Amino acid sequence: MTAYLKTAVMITLLIFIPPLGLIFMYKYSTFDKRTNLVLAAVCIAFFVYANITAGNLDNIFGSDKGFEQSMTPEEFREKFNASARRLAPNLNLTLDESLTAETKTFRHEFSPTLTLEGTVEDGKIAELKILTEPTNQDESFQAINVLGLLIATLNPELDAEDRGEVLRDLRMLKEVSTEGTYDWTTSRGWIKYSVHSDKGKSTFTAALK
Repeated sequence: MTAYLKTAVMITLLIFIPPLGLIFMYKYSTFDKRTNLVLAAVCIAFFVYANITAGNLDNIFGSDKGFEQSMTPEEFREKFNASARRLAPNLNLTLDESLTAETKTFRHEFSPTLTLEGTVEDGKIAELKILTEPTNQDESFQAINVLGLLIATLNPELDAEDRGEVLRDLRMLKEVSTEGTYDWTTSRGWIKYSVHSDKGKSTFTAALK
């Protein structure tokens, strides 16, 4: 490979795949150290600028927003209701009452066997729990839908298949189990999802990692 071709490949990698470009530079660059540093800085700066313009930095470096920019209870209510109206318009699963951030916890009862609980720190949601104790298939189906809406609200970048994958990871896709004791955990972005079930009583938790 000629020096010209090496330089062209190196610059291309630095612009489009910086980690590989830096490795290539270390192994094959014919420039002195100072020139390499300046060239790497310029190419990486262009890479960052191009991805800021395209809105891709969250995908490249990972988003640190968590809970969709650390939502207040009322912001969560609005986003959850938007998800409910979009994804389950006929199930009447909206949060009709305001959720205050003045206390450290809030609670909403969807039904006698399905409850949402939230923990608030400095006015922002730190943890959400769904408590469910289904006694029949309809109540189990309702719980699954609320879990799906919660995931859609906290990880809006996930499509239906991805949300289903979260529920599959937690062994909850078909119905909430009414037998046995188990604990499962999975993560998406900066949110950790977990489920604990004991003899029909299940607690689904979403918390910042």
